[in-house]
Amino acid sequence: MGPAPASRNRRRRRGSAYIIILGSAMIVTVIGLSAIVATRIQIRNANWISDIVKARTCSQTGVQWALLKISTDPDWRTHYPNGQWVTGRGIDDGTFRVWVTDASDGDLTDSQYDGVTVKVAGYTGDARQLIQLELAADLRPLEALSTCLHAASDIEIKDSGSVLTFAGAPLSTNADFDNDGTVVGDLEALTVSKMGTVTGTRTVPAPEKHAPDPGTFDTYKGLATAIPFTGDIQDKLITSATNPYGAVNPDGLYYIDTDGHDIKIERSRIHGTLVISCPGKKLTVEKKVLLHNARADYPVLIVDGNVEIKLKSGTEDLSEAESGNMNPPGSPYEGASDIDQTDVYTAQIVGLVHVTGNLAFKETTRLTGLVICGGDVVFEGNADGTRITHDPAYAQTPPTGYTYVERMKITPGSWKRAMP
Repeated sequence: MGPAPASRNRRRRRGSAYIIILGSAMIVTVIGLSAIVATRIQIRNANWISDIVKARTCSQTGVQWALLKISTDPDWRTHYPNGQWVTGRGIDDGTFRVWVTDASDGDLTDSQYDGVTVKVAGYTGDARQLIQLELAADLRPLEALSTCLHAASDIEIKDSGSVLTFAGAPLSTNADFDNDGTVVGDLEALTVSKMGTVTGTRTVPAPEKHAPDPGTFDTYKGLATAIPFTGDIQDKLITSATNPYGAVNPDGLYYIDTDGHDIKIERSRIHGTLVISCPGKKLTVEKKVLLHNARADYPVLIVDGNVEIKLKSGTEDLSEAESGNMNPPGSPYEGASDIDQTDVYTAQIVGLVHVTGNLAFKETTRLTGLVICGGDVVFEGNADGTRITHDPAYAQTPPTGYTYVERMKITPGSWKRAMP
């Protein structure tokens, strides 16, 4: 056959050129669309990153919000629930949510000492950022531990002839001081009705002092060995090795529930800690009693109720001839024990005394340690010669329950980003 006609060849060339142009146009279009898509992806990624940063800022703001509430509201544990505090608080173009939970038992209100877990989620757009941290109580010794005696309510000295001595630390009240006698020592009071004679420094008005934690009584009760209430405690020796009422407690820590009755301790030596429940009733410590703690980091006496102390320290001593052997083997006094009944002991109280109700002092009580009272304190009935000598060890190393929370502080290493 002969060569193809020229017109056919020209059509083929024109068709090929069209395909080439069309292909090029498609490539340009694809490149253009790819560029648009890439730009949109870049914009979307940039927006996503921006939202993440904003969400993180929202979560950090939420943490600061929670810390501010905790630091500025002294009753935050009761004002806020255990769980979610904020469901969605707005900030700029984002929001945050806050959860605060008790780290030990799920109850914010039962103890000021419990640590908490703070969890905050910040939201912006579809981005979410979570932060979690732990807060622990920053404890300080109760200011009352630096006093000879501190009362949450009034202090009254009734007898004009009474000379009371407070050595090593002040007499203190969060309320009113009314004095008809003489105080040898310093005074700190909110108000004064009658100053009487105060030989030392007078601070009026004095800053309010914190009270012991409300759960302190129950804390020691939970550690104690129960003694059945059978009436007054008379002519008894109670120590970590001796309990005439039953099982011994290795710390000398014993609990008595008086079941709505008054109770009296007399002619006895108690080397340990007594925890006594007599709300609305009265414990009387009188005559010849030696009450001293077995553990330096425990109080010597905790009473949920009222107390009257009327020892004749220095004039009426605890005598074994009258009350039986008070330092048998296993229960020494100042390192000495024996089997005779010839020893005599000064009637006194050594340690921290904590009374939730009212407290009355009579006679010539000697107390070395300190007293914290949740109610009124009155010195009456010839309390002349009563002397309280402060023991600074309690302020230096406070017993459990005798601290207050100055603030909640972030536990080192606990701040972390949680998984969304």
